[in-house]
Amino acid sequence: MQIVRIRGVFKDYSWGSRDVLPAMFHYDADGRPQAEAWFGVHPEGQARLEDGTLLKDYLESDPEALFGEGSSAYVECFPLMLKVLAVNNPLSLHVHPDAEQAAIGWRNEELDRRAGRDASLLDYSDSNCKNELYYALTPSTLMCGFRDFDSIHHHLTRLLPCSFDRLFSRSGTIRGLVKTLFSLGGDELKTVIDEFLSSLQDAGEESRRGGVYYTERGISERIFSLFGHDASVVMPYLMNVVHMRIGDAVYIHSGMLHTYVHGTGVELEDSSDNEVRLGMSGKHKDIPAGLNLIDFEAGFSGKLDIRQDRFLRQRADGGTLSLAILPSGSYDIRERVPSIALCTEGQARVGTSVDHVMLKEGECCFIPSCDEEYHIRVAGKVFQAVFPEKH
Repeated sequence: MQIVRIRGVFKDYSWGSRDVLPAMFHYDADGRPQAEAWFGVHPEGQARLEDGTLLKDYLESDPEALFGEGSSAYVECFPLMLKVLAVNNPLSLHVHPDAEQAAIGWRNEELDRRAGRDASLLDYSDSNCKNELYYALTPSTLMCGFRDFDSIHHHLTRLLPCSFDRLFSRSGTIRGLVKTLFSLGGDELKTVIDEFLSSLQDAGEESRRGGVYYTERGISERIFSLFGHDASVVMPYLMNVVHMRIGDAVYIHSGMLHTYVHGTGVELEDSSDNEVRLGMSGKHKDIPAGLNLIDFEAGFSGKLDIRQDRFLRQRADGGTLSLAILPSGSYDIRERVPSIALCTEGQARVGTSVDHVMLKEGECCFIPSCDEEYHIRVAGKVFQAVFPEKH
């Protein structure tokens, strides 16, 4: 059993924290926001072994030994990306495609890629779907999916008493309301946002809850302070605002409109960087394409039920994504699928009696498929991204 340490890639997106990731992964902060740590093989951020070898090249050197059964499927489409997110400001309001949408979108942009069009102006960076599972390391606030129509109607009529009848009253669906909102431009959008913010002031709602979580009003005001007259300012009253305590987990499936507002967490997702933005970003936005991807029936199905598996790990499962949480303890594991293990606190010993690696806080390793039992001894906390079984 050959376990190898891997080094992740860090993304300095503008919404990140300046100190969370440098502190966890023990590297010097340079003053720029540090938003995400990536552990996977996606072309936009490929992990490497300690000697500098790309993880992708290493895995393709002997796929049968490293992946076991189903190795060809893993090589053809590496299934997972493990991340740590450090969210200091809200991300873009965005949606991810499902498998069919991603394949079509990637194919439709083929001519643009061949013509050398700037990739940052395209919607698709690969042909893969993208679903996400988020586990909160700190108190976190997200917006995901839509409230029911009656609740949305109630909030819009009270916060847009003048604009609602003129612009939104003829929309009898959530899709219609959202499409109308994001179709507004120039002076019309400014009028709506100004009326909305004025009504929030008059309503006297609190901006923070318990001094920790942003409320709907707090999120709207934060969005306005960062992005000005963006239609997304209104969205906290159309979408579900979800407050997560440490140890909570949620699953966000493709098609669900969402954004992360604040917090630090471990994220497991399909190996894709496809996202279509509708607002809250200086990057490329494509509102018509985003509206076509959104599942307007998607509400919030609740936080995941974290259960203990047969190896005594805590387990958060959503769709095909499976994240194991290993607090301090001893775990004897026998499963014929590979995994990626990340130590976020303390240290851990991973392997067998004859082959093992030691992980310190911020260190990560790839564990190959194995017929024998292996052990993870944890003094702190480890997260293990377990690959789906291939048949």
